[in-house]
Amino acid sequence: MLLAGVIIVGLITWPPQPPEASSAPVAATAPPAAVDNSAVILIYHHFGKDSVPSTNIRLAQFDDQLDYLAENDFHVWSLSQLVTAFQNQTPIPDKTVVFTVDDAWISVYQEAIPRFKARGWPMTVFVNTDAIDQGYRSSMTWEQMREVQGDGIEFANHSRSHDPLIRRTDESDQAWRKRVREEVSGAQQRLQAELGAETNQTQLLSYPYGEFPKPSPIWSKKWAMWALPKIPARQPPFRLTRLMRFPMSEAFADMEAFKQKVHAVVLPVENIDPFDPVIRDNPPHLTLSFTEPPGRNIQCFNPQGDRLQQQWLNDTTLEIWDENPIPPPRSRYACTQPTQDGRWRWFSHSWVVPKAASSGLQDD
Repeated sequence: MLLAGVIIVGLITWPPQPPEASSAPVAATAPPAAVDNSAVILIYHHFGKDSVPSTNIRLAQFDDQLDYLAENDFHVWSLSQLVTAFQNQTPIPDKTVVFTVDDAWISVYQEAIPRFKARGWPMTVFVNTDAIDQGYRSSMTWEQMREVQGDGIEFANHSRSHDPLIRRTDESDQAWRKRVREEVSGAQQRLQAELGAETNQTQLLSYPYGEFPKPSPIWSKKWAMWALPKIPARQPPFRLTRLMRFPMSEAFADMEAFKQKVHAVVLPVENIDPFDPVIRDNPPHLTLSFTEPPGRNIQCFNPQGDRLQQQWLNDTTLEIWDENPIPPPRSRYACTQPTQDGRWRWFSHSWVVPKAASSGLQDD
């Protein structure tokens, strides 16, 4: 029941730090960025709502971003268009950007969608349907969604309740699988009942809080992908269940950071171990296997911008870890590498921290 899954890349300064000198022999920079069949996916929440700066984009910032893309010949696609290109292995032009919005807040209707309609640009809005059914004034209504859908404005699945989809510590396997199926299928049914049977036919899901379950009761041949950033079509199938996105809130949306993000390309990671984001041993070790030797000037960071420990196991395998346990509820490792043409290669892996794995640290 899962076609494409989206998660958040993470609230991290971009790039976290410039590469530092190393005693190991490394290339000065990576080769020019490979841009074939890749796209950058952005995530927004609120527009012009100053009371929630952690998830808000100021309207002046947003207008500057849209102007920059228009003036520099970027291609703006919907997420369903991008996923279809991945599935069909059709070319994706360089400088392709996808705008996604989580939660369907009222400012999406009031501020974001009119700007996109005026430019003829598409946008993908993920809806947690219980909030709409309960008539919260802070959210869009079904009537407003029916009014604006079409011409590139599409609505997709963000579960019913917005509760995390990973298994709870007090939950049996059977109860967990039942709950997740009801969350996802229930939201899909409500979307199609209110917005039409063709709604979200690509079957896109944004995982609440970016926490994706593994193994997942919603991954199947029918739902092949859900998640989001720069994901080359040539990359392995595991990426289709956890596409990553760059967050665009006030603190991470200044123009220089925005330019670097929309020009970024993904590191050529072929495999990650462990794939499961739920931490068993804290701090966790992550092993990245690359399709080709990437050069050893990759640097990796935690969300605070602190350097991670790194060990090259061979020319195409890198192990990274944090010196300190990761506090709950969630975190991520991010790796960057400069290229010869002034862009940045990038990779990010999310972690979910059960309290039992937090070495005594408690959620605030």
